[in-house]
Amino acid sequence: MNAPMEPIGADERLTAVPSEHAVLGALLLDNDCLERLGDLHAEHFSVGDHRAIYAELLRQIADGKPVDAITVYERLQAKGQSAADLGYIMALAQNAPGSAGAARHAAIIRERAIRRALIALGGEVADDARTSIDDAMTVIDRATSRLETLAQARVRREPEHVSAGLSGYVDLLMQREEGGTRAIPTGFTGVDALLNGGARRGELIVVAARPKMGKTAFALDVARNVARDHQVAVLSMEMPRAQLHDRNIAALGRIPLPHLISPRQMTTEEGNRLTHAIGVYESMGLWIDDQGGLKLLDVRMKAKQVKRKAGLDFLVIDYLQLMEGEGDNRNAQIEGITRGLKSLAKELDITVMLLSQLNRELERRPNKRPQPSDLRDSGAIEQDADVVIFLYRDEVYNQNTDDKGICEVDVALNRQGQSGRVGLAYIGEQTRFETLATSWQPSAPKRHSPPSRGFD
Repeated sequence: MNAPMEPIGADERLTAVPSEHAVLGALLLDNDCLERLGDLHAEHFSVGDHRAIYAELLRQIADGKPVDAITVYERLQAKGQSAADLGYIMALAQNAPGSAGAARHAAIIRERAIRRALIALGGEVADDARTSIDDAMTVIDRATSRLETLAQARVRREPEHVSAGLSGYVDLLMQREEGGTRAIPTGFTGVDALLNGGARRGELIVVAARPKMGKTAFALDVARNVARDHQVAVLSMEMPRAQLHDRNIAALGRIPLPHLISPRQMTTEEGNRLTHAIGVYESMGLWIDDQGGLKLLDVRMKAKQVKRKAGLDFLVIDYLQLMEGEGDNRNAQIEGITRGLKSLAKELDITVMLLSQLNRELERRPNKRPQPSDLRDSGAIEQDADVVIFLYRDEVYNQNTDDKGICEVDVALNRQGQSGRVGLAYIGEQTRFETLATSWQPSAPKRHSPPSRGFD
């Protein structure tokens, strides 16, 4: 076999020339073995001529034409590429060990390519650290982002016949029948009923509302309920840790929040409840982070850190509009964030609860109950979410409402269940929600009058 051009990285531990010979020869002999190569790309090959030959093989196979050494040679020659060596290409086919081991050789090629990329990345990071005018944390963020991209080497999944996964599905049905489903209860029976048992792993749940409706209180309530039996992480870009602790302790101890902020107001009974609440709080599987301006990469890293330490089940992000994204405009940034969070939920097998603001347009309507078109910044929120929940408290707009102290939890979109509204009691001074003791039906929308200025 004629010698090809020098491979990238002469160290045999970083190249896979024999495996590259085997894969190219196997493809030349049996075009159908491509389906066994997984997610192998031309850039994974260490030899330039091999990259060109493999890329041409892929192009011709994609065109649906029979491919052999002659057809590859003719196309490469027509393009004036150095890999157009008929003797070398024919030797690849003639010396191939067959297609049986093609998958194993493809895996070796990918493995060596990742190692070379790691070495190259190390050099780039070193150069960036020496020459960049950015601060050190920005340099670290760039390096982490590139490393994260490198770590996400895809392995192509193949379609399978329904019979292959049917036994596992039957087992799942039996678990559901026995009450052993993988749903994570939110702690509110009405909400769980609409969600068919609770939140599901791999799902993105968006909780959206206008300010002052109780988004954070609701999310923290769910987080505390879940954290009694699971591991939960709360990433808050709006509140510092101390305020999150205040809210959680107030809710757990049934203590007015102002009494925690000014402890001298606290009664002896409240002091006893405080001690008990701290003990319960400490035993929960609850992790809190208050870093502001998170990027998708930051969220991924924090979620994975908790996953490694404790086994993450549920992630709360407060809130979407405070996250930083990449893209030419805010809609594109939001789209990238929601798509990335949905992917993260599936990858880590967790539920992601994402809080979101609603736009101001609903303020102009007589009926101010939210609807999907009110989702702020991008339709991608509705598109990527598995569940969209709107929160609405009529007393915020109508002081004379019959629904004082009630928050409407509107499951407006639910891919795996029904939509509907549930009423929860909202105890504002303790920043918590409760299931209503009596049945509740949404009141008829009323025209809300603007607040009085004191002139009438």
